[in-house]
This record gives sequence, structure tokens and C-alpha cells, in this order.
Amino acid sequence: MKLATSVISLLFLAPASAKMDLRLLDKYEGATCLDGTAGAYYIEYAKTSTKKYQLFFEGGGWCYNNKDCANRATGDLGSSKNYPSQIDMAGGVGSANCNINPAFCDFNKVYMKYCDGNSFSGALDSTVHIEETDQDLYFRGHYILEAVLTDLIANEGMDQVSELSLTGCSAGGLSTFLHSDYVHDFVSSKVSQDFKYGATPISGFFLMDRQNVHDEFVMSAQMKTIFELSNATIGVHQGCIENTDSENHYKCNTAPEALKYIEQPIFVLDSSMDSWQSGCIMTNKAIDYDNTATRDMPNGLCSAAEGFEDCGGNVENCDDEQIYSVVEYQGSFVRLLTNTAGYKKENSGAFIYPCFTHCAGQDDNSFAGFTVDGVTMSAAVNNWWQGNGIDGAVTKSYLSQIYNLDSSNPNPTC
Repeated sequence: MKLATSVISLLFLAPASAKMDLRLLDKYEGATCLDGTAGAYYIEYAKTSTKKYQLFFEGGGWCYNNKDCANRATGDLGSSKNYPSQIDMAGGVGSANCNINPAFCDFNKVYMKYCDGNSFSGALDSTVHIEETDQDLYFRGHYILEAVLTDLIANEGMDQVSELSLTGCSAGGLSTFLHSDYVHDFVSSKVSQDFKYGATPISGFFLMDRQNVHDEFVMSAQMKTIFELSNATIGVHQGCIENTDSENHYKCNTAPEALKYIEQPIFVLDSSMDSWQSGCIMTNKAIDYDNTATRDMPNGLCSAAEGFEDCGGNVENCDDEQIYSVVEYQGSFVRLLTNTAGYKKENSGAFIYPCFTHCAGQDDNSFAGFTVDGVTMSAAVNNWWQGNGIDGAVTKSYLSQIYNLDSSNPNPTC
């Protein structure tokens, strides 16, 4: 990230980030984390009274089978028992600094804690018992999301909402794709007024149904397992489910499939060479969960494809032959995104950069510094949000070049 010191100093003139306060969803039946503890969110009200709200899905990967999810249930991504009473607000698109985030700096901020293992999508009314560890697992992410929205409307003033922004990063970025229409429709059904709405998923457009460098469909097999285990059919985009044969319903647990059917405005923030996808999709390796301790490998065996151990974790380490796989992956990413119906619709677009990062949209420096076509990510989001909903407004998409064949990045702002 190359920003002059004077620019960085200017960006951080605003006061330090405020704290967000914990809200446990213990009054909502079924809204439980993997271990059965209550789902939760954090909230921080804007300094000036406002009816504008931003909802942020926390990320944190997925679990892929019983053993993996049992391990996950013992930590903060599967249990709320150790959640602190306060946390810091997210940066970037979630920042309260108007120099960094002019579009959403003055919104009430909600941070939805991720503890269900499948991007707020599970809807299994029964439990899964793990005999080996004597645990009962609860896959209830869909009900957690419903409870968050219900509580915000009933108790936190969101019944008066005038503008509503939905966002999240990584697995939370995927959540944003999967639930963008659901959130809009749920809130619309509970309030009497119209409101401005749009989604900005960050680093969530995963090519989950794509093979790795050795033509193995590792990630798609993992996602199929968690989709079925968590009973996510009613928890993903229903337009996808209705238009997909039942054998392939699990594909609706992916962003490319969900984006085909998203009706609400969406502005995608992502890297065409995302560092997580490079290691955990492009160069991943199937893991033998029955004979491997998964606690230290929550995303499977990343950057473990034979011959690509160094390349997957840092594309600058790729040799002349491997860089072709990198460039081909980037090309696949851009083609799949830009050829999808949801990307092309009115009031939607994207800011796609080639920087080897993950979740740059929630980092202050990257959000205010990454530039495509002379426009920063922050400015691109603001341009989209200000024009969102205006008849005749044109949404511009920003698409940077892909990596050069000498492994160099063509974007100097990365």
C-alpha cells in the first residue's frame, strides 16, 4: 500500500473509533450458535441522531463436516459464551471517519456476529450429536439473522429506517450476497415507510464451484457438505433455489449463483487475485478430516496443492509456468462476475482491484487508497450510493488489469 505520509495523516484526523455494545439474542428461540449459546450482534449509534443503519456480517470461513464444526463450536466462531461486552467498530466501509467513508460514516452501525458455520444460512431445527466429543451442534444461522432484524426493528429504532446498507467481509461477504434480498424484503414487510437500500459485499465473490490447479473440485465438495449438514435450503437465496434442480441446490450457497437472482442494488468490492482464494481455492488440497486434527486448519489445506505450496501463499513466488494459472484464475473471476445478471442490472456495479489482499474494503488505508481508473474504492462506493435509486443514474464499474506474466502487479496503489 503506497500512500504518502501526509495523506495518511490527513485520513486519520478523526477521533478514534467508538465502541460497539453487545446485544445477546437470548430471548429468541432458535437463534443459537453452533454450541447452543445465544446468537448476538453489536451496535453503535451515530453521534448525531439518524435513521440510517449499516448492517455488517462478520466473516470467518466455514466448517465442512461434523468434526470440523464440533471444533469450531468451541471458539468464538461457534459460541457466544466469551463475547466481550464491547468491541471496536470495523474500518473501511464501516468507518465512522467521513474522510475515509463519506457514504456511510454517519450511519448507526450493527456488527452481526458469525457463529453458525455457514454464512447465516443454516436452518436445521434438530441438533446434530457428535458422539466422539458428546456435543450437540445447532445449525441456526438463518434464525440468527431473522432475530437480529426483529430485535433491531423492535428495540433499536430500525422501525424508522430511512437508509439501510448491508455489507460484510469474506464469509460475511458471501452472507451479503446470499441474504441481500432477504434482508430488504424482511425489513420492508415490518416497516411502513420506503427506504433506500443497497449491499456492498467485500471479498465474498468466491469461485467455490471451480477446480484447483490440479483439476480437483475441493471447495465445491466442502460447500456441498456444509450446505446439506446445516439444512440451508431455506437460508440461501430463494430465487436460486426455485430455479435450480434439487441435486444442485448446494450451489445456491455460492455468490456467483446467488448474484444471478439478486434483485436489490449491489456494489461488489473484491480483488481479482484475492489472497484467501489463491491459497484456499486455487491451490487448496482435500483434507482427510477423519484422520486430521482440524482445529488449526479451519479452511482445510490451503496452499497445499503439490508444486504450488509457495505460489499459493504469495503470487510473487510463482514461477513462469505457475503464473499462467494465476492469470487464468483472475480472468475466470472477472468473466464470471461481469457476465452475471445481477452485476448488469440497474443501480449495481463493482470495484475490482488486482491487489493480493483479503477484506481490503474493511481496512481504512486500502479503502481510501486502492485506486482504479483514478478513483479510490471509497469514492467509488460513495458515487454508487449517492446515485443509488435515482432514475437514470449510471453506475460505473471499476475493473483493474490482471497480473502481468512476470508476476508483477499492474496497479501501483496496491
